[in-house]
Amino acid sequence: MATVLFTSNNYSSGTAVFTPSDSNYTETNLGSIAFPYTFDPTQFGLPQDIIEGNFVFTTSGCVFTKTVARLATTTLATTQPTNATAATTQPTTTEAPVSEEIYYFHLGADGYPYAQDLINEELFKADNSIATNYTESFEDMLDNPSKYEPVGTLPALENKTMFTMPASVTSNFYWIAVPVTAGLPDLTEEPHLELDGAPADVAKAKLEFTRKTGAEYILYQMNTIPLNKQADVKYVN
Repeated sequence: MATVLFTSNNYSSGTAVFTPSDSNYTETNLGSIAFPYTFDPTQFGLPQDIIEGNFVFTTSGCVFTKTVARLATTTLATTQPTNATAATTQPTTTEAPVSEEIYYFHLGADGYPYAQDLINEELFKADNSIATNYTESFEDMLDNPSKYEPVGTLPALENKTMFTMPASVTSNFYWIAVPVTAGLPDLTEEPHLELDGAPADVAKAKLEFTRKTGAEYILYQMNTIPLNKQADVKYVN
């Protein structure tokens, strides 16, 4: 695992620095920024395996620290010679586990993917091509944060976990993408989601999809009409 640190100064605008603790990568000065600012690692040539998700600088100053998985380096182990010939082992590689976070978002008709219903409608990607499946749309959303509305992440969804769905420019549904490995019950069958303090409800619809990392996910549509306001969500057992 590696830790990456994002820092900014305490002014309404200024500079931000990407500082990985992993010695395989170097510190990157992101230059002058203005708040609010969305950090997109691909804009600075940073490798995707070092960071997942998008980071928004929204206050007068902030520090984000995030632990992420990275690909292990390949090492060559050599034994000491026992006779006239030295014995050398084969290279071995150990891959770190892929981070499987929970994602929540409120996006659609006024921006990519230009659809309120992510399960049944046609979805456009940031290059204006049409996604052939939801996996393509989901990965495009993460790869092009400036083209989409905000996406939040959670390390887990446990009893009494609370988070705030971001507002939307136009009225859209609320969505939660959950990895199968989280071991959650079927949210379309059991009421576990409280919205703005209302009694726990079931999800309205779901879609199973597989990420490009191979991780299996389930996309849930919360049981509301399209809205444009932010909303407080609480997961309860």
